[in-house]
Amino acid sequence: MSMKRILIVVCVLAGSVASAVHAADCVKNAYGQVVCGKGQCATDQYGAVFCAKEGGGAIRDSYGAVRCGVGACAKDDTGRVMCSAKPGGGAGIDSYGKVKCLGECEEGTPQRCEAPR
Repeated sequence: MSMKRILIVVCVLAGSVASAVHAADCVKNAYGQVVCGKGQCATDQYGAVFCAKEGGGAIRDSYGAVRCGVGACAKDDTGRVMCSAKPGGGAGIDSYGKVKCLGECEEGTPQRCEAPR
């Protein structure tokens, strides 16, 4: 892949992640009701909604559990959820399937999630 293409992909990914992380997120729960969180929200394998704190990311892992982070999250080629350690920080996948984060990366955890409003 040429450097120009890589740069374009990184810029588009960073822009989309940054705009999604700064806004509250709303999703439908298992009962069809719309629920919102301060950060990004995701549904687990049972349809329960979990949201990250403000500026954070939420993503479902390979087992269907939601993991949250301080910043945006991404899943690497092994299915591990990694998140930016910086509030509002971006995360994306490089061409080798590894997660790259603004600042440092840390593993996403269920403990960083909160119930939607």
